[in-house]
Amino acid sequence: MTAAGGPVAGGEASHGAGPDLLLQQYRAAHARAILVDRSNLGRLAFQGKDSLDLLHRLTTNNIKSLRSGEGIAAVFATPKGRILDLVTLHLAEERLLCLTGAGRAAPIRDWIERYTFREEVRVEDLSTSHGTLGLFGPAAASTIADLFGEAAAQSPLHAPSVVEAGGSQAILAPTYPLAGGGFHLTAEAEALPAMRERILGGIRGVTQAGEECLEVLRIEAGRPAAGRELTEEYNPWEARLDDAISLSKGCYVGQEVVARLNTYKKVSKRLVSLAIPGKASPPGGAILARRGETTGLLTSAAAVPGEGRAVGLGYVRDEDARDGVELEVRSPGGASWQATIVEGPR
Repeated sequence: MTAAGGPVAGGEASHGAGPDLLLQQYRAAHARAILVDRSNLGRLAFQGKDSLDLLHRLTTNNIKSLRSGEGIAAVFATPKGRILDLVTLHLAEERLLCLTGAGRAAPIRDWIERYTFREEVRVEDLSTSHGTLGLFGPAAASTIADLFGEAAAQSPLHAPSVVEAGGSQAILAPTYPLAGGGFHLTAEAEALPAMRERILGGIRGVTQAGEECLEVLRIEAGRPAAGRELTEEYNPWEARLDDAISLSKGCYVGQEVVARLNTYKKVSKRLVSLAIPGKASPPGGAILARRGETTGLLTSAAAVPGEGRAVGLGYVRDEDARDGVELEVRSPGGASWQATIVEGPR
């Protein structure tokens, strides 16, 4: 993932982790919880009475329905219905925060400005001034409850709470879970070190982890990422972003194509999760083949620490996107692996 500015987690976890450290982090994620610096995510703040209306016309979900204390996932799409980015929007006390994919804040801000005419909307890029921490694992919710109260811990997916972080206010929201749970905490960059220490020093035994561990967990959970699975090569249905699409809202950029693909069952490929035996993982961009015929492309892969296996994500033809289908992974260099689809249609 490409950094988008902001603070970097201190200590070993901010750099390439050795095998022993990575194994420790991975096991901690599944046993308790890990804290990861997510400041590579983009952060955009919106002000102005027309903000929700404009975003409603530019994304795939029903943004106009948002009320304070609610959040939602949505896709910015091209006029051809292709993915620009998957974002989450969080409305808290009349402040609207948008978390973009890694390195996608500037392109999304530029896209919004391209379609802004007389609307009363101001977009501020907080990617450098603010940062985001991610808390993941089965003990994530109980850790949040200890720090910020049970209500914040039990909020619906993407629903924000305004909390105190390092002497300043922060936006806390449940996010797509990894290893059993997930939260994002976004605050001014200067406030994050104190909040990091507060979380790591709590009673729940949270472990600091780095991007390498997070990448394994992301692929393992089947979550697509900007620049990998989320690009203009694919549409939201292919990426299985159903929860970010409203079929009942009015027009938006790309709506005609997105709606037609669903109505006439024209989705030709699907994102699938892959189980890959062996200690080494194949490279992203490798060909996926079935019965000697190319069926798709591997977009992400990572070795699972300490387990002699790898996990992957890739796009395959719709008719092949079923649990248990066996594939061959062929790298450009001539190496090959066997893989099995372990997650088909969601």
